[in-house]
Amino acid sequence: MNVSALVLDDEAIIAADIARQLNARDGWHVQATTSVEAARDWLRSAKYDVLFLDIEMPGCDGLTFAAEIKQSYPDLYIIFSTAYPQHAAKAFRLSAVDYIVKPLSRSVLAEACSRIEDKSGTSTPAVLVPRFIIKSFGRTDIVDMDDIIIARAERNYVALVCKAREYLHRMTISDVEKDLVPLGYLRCHRSFIVRKNRVKTLVRRNGVLSFLRLDNDTEIPVGANYRAAVQSDLLIVQKNDG
Repeated sequence: MNVSALVLDDEAIIAADIARQLNARDGWHVQATTSVEAARDWLRSAKYDVLFLDIEMPGCDGLTFAAEIKQSYPDLYIIFSTAYPQHAAKAFRLSAVDYIVKPLSRSVLAEACSRIEDKSGTSTPAVLVPRFIIKSFGRTDIVDMDDIIIARAERNYVALVCKAREYLHRMTISDVEKDLVPLGYLRCHRSFIVRKNRVKTLVRRNGVLSFLRLDNDTEIPVGANYRAAVQSDLLIVQKNDG
């Protein structure tokens, strides 16, 4: 299998290092540049399978460049390689195949290459798994949005509650809402978002919808400003707890 790749990064050393690692992989043929205009010219003159793209470059926003390129080359796979994890949600909305955070480890780059190799040569569109990239305390966690049960506002962070553990993500609850609601989540309180298919019961207290009880018996508060939307959105059995 042959894979043709282009690397665009404003730091020449990083661009050359990514290209070197990719060219060492069987079947990969890679060019690297620090110039947006050169990248445009190469994309026009030859067929590439994948573009490794930095996000924050002088005079160029990688996300804007990716949106432009995808219009002309819809079959081009894009992998963002960046030092800024906070752009991940926007990147995935542009149908990025992967989002890898610098400094790039050999194993992370190899995993990205394997994903491209699995997709290359097929007519099936890439299956996008929306994820949050959470970088903190010297580590980076990748959290599939579909794994989140509850999102809870915690001052300047949002706690993403999954089955196995919680993750603290430095975003606002409103920004998280924009990413999660299209995936089957519901804002039920100024501080809470919940996965709709985990809701078992609407709980009323003194005749007022007050809580959502999940299938793990967790109760999530319903804010007064959200009651009407919650009741119209959740077609489940309602229970009165007196």
